[in-house]
Amino acid sequence: MRFSFFLALSLFGTVHAADKKKEQPMTPGGVYRAHDMNRPRPPVITPPSFGTQEKAGTPPSDAIVLFDGKDLSQWKREPRKDSPPGDDKPQWKIENGYMEIVGRSGSIRTREAFKGDYQLHLEWATPAEVVGNGQGRGNSGVFIAGFPEIQVLDSYQNDTYPDGQAAGLYSSYPPMVNASRKPGEWQTYDIFFERAKNGGKAKLTIIHNGIVVQYMREFDSTVQEGDLLLQDHLNPVRYRNIWLRPLLVDSDKSGTPPLAKPSATPQPVKTAAPSAPPASKAPTAKAQVIRLKTMTAQMKYDQTEFTVRPGQPVKIIFENGDDLPHNIVFCQPGTDTATMAIKQMENPEAALKRNWLPDDPRIWLHSKMLNPHETDTLTFLAPEKNGDYPFVCTFPGHALTMNGRMKVMPMGEGLKDLKYALYLGAWDKLPDFSTLTPHREGVVEDNLVQIKLDDYKNEFGIVFTGQLHAPKTGSHRFYIAGDDGVRLKIDGKTIVEHDGIHPTEIKEGSTQLDAGPHEFRLEYFQAQGDIAVFAAWKGTNFDVTPLSTWMPKGWEKGAKGRKKNDFDPIPLVVKEAPIVYRNFIAGAGNRGIAVGYPGGVSIAWSAEQMNLALLWRGAFMDASKHWNSRGGGYQPPLGYDVLSPAFGQPLAVLASPDAPWPALQERASGYAWKGYRLDTQRHPTFMYEWNGLKVEDHSTAAKDQLQRTLKLTGSIPANTYLRLATGKIEAKDDRFLVDAGKLDLAGRGFENKLQITAPGARIIGENLLLPVTGNAITITYSWPQ
Repeated sequence: MRFSFFLALSLFGTVHAADKKKEQPMTPGGVYRAHDMNRPRPPVITPPSFGTQEKAGTPPSDAIVLFDGKDLSQWKREPRKDSPPGDDKPQWKIENGYMEIVGRSGSIRTREAFKGDYQLHLEWATPAEVVGNGQGRGNSGVFIAGFPEIQVLDSYQNDTYPDGQAAGLYSSYPPMVNASRKPGEWQTYDIFFERAKNGGKAKLTIIHNGIVVQYMREFDSTVQEGDLLLQDHLNPVRYRNIWLRPLLVDSDKSGTPPLAKPSATPQPVKTAAPSAPPASKAPTAKAQVIRLKTMTAQMKYDQTEFTVRPGQPVKIIFENGDDLPHNIVFCQPGTDTATMAIKQMENPEAALKRNWLPDDPRIWLHSKMLNPHETDTLTFLAPEKNGDYPFVCTFPGHALTMNGRMKVMPMGEGLKDLKYALYLGAWDKLPDFSTLTPHREGVVEDNLVQIKLDDYKNEFGIVFTGQLHAPKTGSHRFYIAGDDGVRLKIDGKTIVEHDGIHPTEIKEGSTQLDAGPHEFRLEYFQAQGDIAVFAAWKGTNFDVTPLSTWMPKGWEKGAKGRKKNDFDPIPLVVKEAPIVYRNFIAGAGNRGIAVGYPGGVSIAWSAEQMNLALLWRGAFMDASKHWNSRGGGYQPPLGYDVLSPAFGQPLAVLASPDAPWPALQERASGYAWKGYRLDTQRHPTFMYEWNGLKVEDHSTAAKDQLQRTLKLTGSIPANTYLRLATGKIEAKDDRFLVDAGKLDLAGRGFENKLQITAPGARIIGENLLLPVTGNAITITYSWPQ
């Protein structure tokens, strides 16, 4: 028996040795295969040593050391307003390997600015002898360019407002837990900050005394480079062992990235997407952005299906607007997601440790488990293989109703041998073109339906003819739109038409097609007004594919049935006097007040932020959304060139001009709304109080220009600033040119570029600030020429 056992082993070994060695799978990124010995090794560094209460640890060997306990040569002084005069040399005390704040000597700022993503380590201690309470105990702060102050405070058995505790992001987010040590004991911060990239948001994570207290907090900051500042808040706080190290971007390239090279956004993918193409073949097209939200108290996603192209870059912005935790987990086609999610309850303790993410190889992409009102972003290349990829929430009890599918489907083929025939005539319906003589004929070289006429703007017709190749026998759907009449025929049969004089509206029809070529004929006539024609088709194995150069909004989804909340428009027309319209206005909040001025300029003022929220040109507002049914929803402006200079509270007291502007709140803190009054010309003046200061905000409009006047009554606090704009700002002559970033309002997008004239205004980072020293302020807004 023993002999037979060894013989079996020997035989099996021989067979395996003869087998061809199995090729290892590609690693994420598609450059190397798993276990490739030619792959560059990670750089070898000496890790940091742990410090004690008596002695600081040592930095890692690849760190940029900012304070080694000996001198402040890498720092410069940032005087307070009550600091004594002097040069930029820091006046903080250095002894026993630490530095200590000397009150009123000023904050200290690094002499060097840093680009990209970093890990920042520092150790700090508040005074052992407790003096004061709340914000008066061991107060200091860490400022990283582009992020709120990271609070340093004695929070041990010291109650204060939550977003002002130690490790809180001041005025923004409290820490998740209070991990503070006793007064006088050394504490550590490890701060990981990631700059915003590719339209995403900046992120900040903080580990306080080994505990994660802020995790991937997101901010709208577009700052890519900046210095660091430690705050003098009059308390003798101590700091030691401060170092910073760039986060390595690519472990396949040896060495540390240069300071000027920002690191790439990490991919939040569990494993590579199934059948994902290698990075070298990744499409260069802009990523398709999908916004998925949870529906409050309904245990559902707001979309249960969306479509992407094989191998396409995709960015999913997942927002949890519910009051329960939710995630989103993507699986391989055919996965029974409900069974998968329920099965993990067989061992709930293990499932809880995984934060309710099933241990299942069919999962290829997932978000983190989002707490209420958190957001996560997933970026990936769509699978190359067509199919339905299910997604689900795996929190206990959610999978049965909270699920959907991502359809991976390519576009179809386009037209071939496309020709056109132009006819002249005045019609109110499509004529019988077969009885008419063409004015001219030709070939459409790029095989896309289009109208390129230099000599005819009205009263003509065009017939397009060509071939379509159906890849598979089955039902095919066709879409058309035109201003004016349009008709589509396939193999001589009318599939869909929208005849007569009318604006564009997508219509659709379907027919069975055998695999192979088919004759395409599109007839169109133009009477007066806009010129537009559109055609597209969809098959069982390909998605909606445009056959024309012009495409109406929403073409990807085809024709839409009339919704219950779709109503005939009720445009508010401004004539000789201004119109005031109070309601839910997109971009101005729940207490929006829109004003349409004669001459074609309008504004929306926010009675939540006490500030000018929007201004635009052209038509005023459509009241249909608020007039019909329950009157819900936010109405965007009806006009064009909408601008939003600086949404948020208008006034603030800043410790220094480059101090962070107060974070956006649902309602501006310290403000009291006092209503508005109309003058004899019916121009409104908005009134509010800010910390006892009375403010009146009045605007007048001329063609393509708005002049705004603020009148202030009362005592103006020192260091008060009015924020006029935020974004990329450039001074030109007596004006400021502002690129305030793309503006999206209820599905409408705007460039958001403006110019401002305001004597005394200053560019501070990405803010345009005006020091408030007098009782009257005049600002002029206009559109760049």
